[in-house]
Amino acid sequence: MMGLITIFVFVVLLAFPGFYIITRKIFPKKSKKSATWISILLTVILLGLLALGLVGNPV
Repeated sequence: MMGLITIFVFVVLLAFPGFYIITRKIFPKKSKKSATWISILLTVILLGLLALGLVGNPV
């Protein structure tokens, strides 16, 4: 269980800044608040897909 939590933490630490940078480059005129919300949404979707894959295919 601790391994799954560690994986989720690393995904958040890597995905959120990456999505934020990409969102700011794609939509330079949008506000930082919008880029933050889009990045949070994409990170949550990625975590959901990862959790779904791990639950659906137990090791």
